[in-house]
Amino acid sequence: MVRTVLLICGILSPVLYAVSDVLAGMQWPGYSFRDQTISELGAIGAPSRMLFSALLLVVYGLMVAFGVGIWKVADRNRRLQSVGGLLVGVGVMALTVGQFAPMRLRGTEQGFVGAMHLIEGMVAMIMIFTAMGVATTAFGTRFRFYTIATILLALWFGAWTGLEAPRIAQGLATPWVGVEERIFWYGYQSWFIVLALTLLRQRFKAGVEDSGHGGKADARYRLSISHPPAFKTPAGQVAYRAAYDAAMKLWPVPYEEANISTPFGMTHVVACGPRDAPPLVLLHGYWATLTMWKPNVADFSRGYRVYAVDIMGQPGKSIPDQPIRNAADYVAWLTSTLNGLHLDRVSLVGMSYGGWLALTYAVAAPERVEKLVLLSPAASILPIVRQFSIRGMLMLLLPTRFTVNSFMRWLGIKDNPGGSETRRAGDNIVDLIYLGLKHFRMPQEVMPTVFSDGDLRSLNVPTLLLIGAREVIYDPATALARAHRLIPNFQGDLLPSSSHDMCFSQQQLVDAHILDFLRERRTDDQDKATGRSVA
Repeated sequence: MVRTVLLICGILSPVLYAVSDVLAGMQWPGYSFRDQTISELGAIGAPSRMLFSALLLVVYGLMVAFGVGIWKVADRNRRLQSVGGLLVGVGVMALTVGQFAPMRLRGTEQGFVGAMHLIEGMVAMIMIFTAMGVATTAFGTRFRFYTIATILLALWFGAWTGLEAPRIAQGLATPWVGVEERIFWYGYQSWFIVLALTLLRQRFKAGVEDSGHGGKADARYRLSISHPPAFKTPAGQVAYRAAYDAAMKLWPVPYEEANISTPFGMTHVVACGPRDAPPLVLLHGYWATLTMWKPNVADFSRGYRVYAVDIMGQPGKSIPDQPIRNAADYVAWLTSTLNGLHLDRVSLVGMSYGGWLALTYAVAAPERVEKLVLLSPAASILPIVRQFSIRGMLMLLLPTRFTVNSFMRWLGIKDNPGGSETRRAGDNIVDLIYLGLKHFRMPQEVMPTVFSDGDLRSLNVPTLLLIGAREVIYDPATALARAHRLIPNFQGDLLPSSSHDMCFSQQQLVDAHILDFLRERRTDDQDKATGRSVA
């Protein structure tokens, strides 16, 4: 019941704000709702200041409560936690800085306090629009488009109102500025109501009532908010699977498919190579699916039984059942997948996001990893540059072929009509990522994080790190140097003329490095047999 009440505060806060606007305006004789701004109602010297300021204390207190409610129902969904945290921050800032930095009446020198009022307002707007942007990735398409439209509307009328600021400061007439500003304010305030109703609807749809249903109801609610059906529409799923199957027609060697039951859903695996060969498990890049290994698998499968895995919770043929909320869940999922394949100790290769996942697994379960190969692992060694986050957010907010192609070109994966098979394989990946963004329902995501010095020093697995010399997600030389300094049993290299596209553009060089590394005998455990599969 407490969480429901906190979410209802998201409806009460904007409603009370509108009531405060009306009541305070009525208390000021001669105030024009058409030609004066809302902020003037709380200005120093305004007849309405005391009433308006008192009501705003309640308004922003309700906003803080709403933010706390979002955080509580998010259940480790980082996107919703971020939204809740940002709204709490806006409310706290308004209750503190906002109360002590009001504007002065128009025509009066604003001074330091007036400047602080403007700064506080701009910071609050940045936080609110950031929260709105993050929330677009947590719900469905209709909510996303509504939010984008609201942001554009608010920005337009907010900028229009801002142009009148010099006239307000000079005490001049500002016809219609009150209407312009109220469209701006109530545009984004109404978004709070829609967000609250969306969360409440999901809560009651799941049959949650905090008093009387215990943990089972909460678990159903967490599932509904964190892990809705994988694809937005049946038609979208059909379109995505058709592209996936078309990409698999280019798989260069005979293969078998297996679906492995895990506590988190059914994991799709493609196996190829001699059945009695040492096992080699491949973990793909972010949303790239196991089909990204087409250029490399022919080399790998000559001497290894290769298992390419569709990572759970991302587009592909793995079917999610329960959400993966953190790195520990990923470790449990991969352990269950290896157990289902009857694999004991494996060599593990991970690219980008898959590299972070492979390193996470090797640190947590070194007894299951024979050797570890990291290909430009996401974060892990160094933080990812801010440009990655900005470009990635734009792609998530507006999943068009243009935004996806632009992001992938920045990474170094470019369209190459008429080029080599390995370069055209990159084009297939771009197409699948676009279709995934368009049709796959955004899941609760576990974002890669940088490993501490202690974690890297504790890595008791022979490790190979390959990074493109032109890598853009972080400085490649610095990442290689840190790994070399901290990881005990380590080899590494920068690959020339490549960025995040190394598996396509430098396929032969990548494969040669990996196979040479895998063929070396372990110095700490030369006689231990590798795992075998019955798949």
